[in-house]
Amino acid sequence: MNLRSVTFSIAVCAGLVLNVQLVAVSASENAPELASARRARDQADIAALSRLVEEASADARRQNTAAAYQRVAQLDLWLCEAGHVHNENKLIKKAAEDGIAASAKAVSLDANSSEGHRLYGDLLGELIPHMTMGGMRYGKHAASELDKAVQLDPKNANAYVGRAIGYYFTPSAFGGSKDKAAEMLTQAIETDPQCDRAHIWLARVYLAEGKHDDALTEIQDALRIDPDRSFAKWVQQQIAAGRNK
Repeated sequence: MNLRSVTFSIAVCAGLVLNVQLVAVSASENAPELASARRARDQADIAALSRLVEEASADARRQNTAAAYQRVAQLDLWLCEAGHVHNENKLIKKAAEDGIAASAKAVSLDANSSEGHRLYGDLLGELIPHMTMGGMRYGKHAASELDKAVQLDPKNANAYVGRAIGYYFTPSAFGGSKDKAAEMLTQAIETDPQCDRAHIWLARVYLAEGKHDDALTEIQDALRIDPDRSFAKWVQQQIAAGRNK
């Protein structure tokens, strides 16, 4: 094998390794070890998710790795989702704050992780509506973290969803925009058509804009992807109630 062939082979192998790494990062919430947590998320089981967060937090303190703290942050984000379903605003605020601390730690341990920055920005976005002047205090920081996540991995669909959530919750005076939220969610779906979370949030955006038919289409798409997700069912109920007004 000549030098040119060897060089080409090395480049191909490096590209394959990089691709595997990117897939692993962007699909981290689908990791097998989070299967029970995904079931608890789908059931909006606050007690189960809270227990899993506690266990993961203890594990993260022992391991002190970026991956371990990312797992805590992901669980806290799912706990926020359960809080939405049950209209538990105090729970959402507490889970977001705890998740921010975990994701900040993850980023400090691995500044090149797209998922670490995505979770950090995502959780900052969740906190915005639950703090006084939340948009002014956290909007730019959330956007910066999510932009960094996209820069590190343009295929990280959840980073676009997090960006959209920030636009959704931030008042227009501080840069919020339902139209920009819809654009980001459309980008997320184009990046990963199986990202049911993107369809759920796009349905919420359309509902807020009074576009009930579009909202219904999106939530039906989300439920086709994951028929058991309570968050999607909750938004579906909101859409039905909105159409009946």
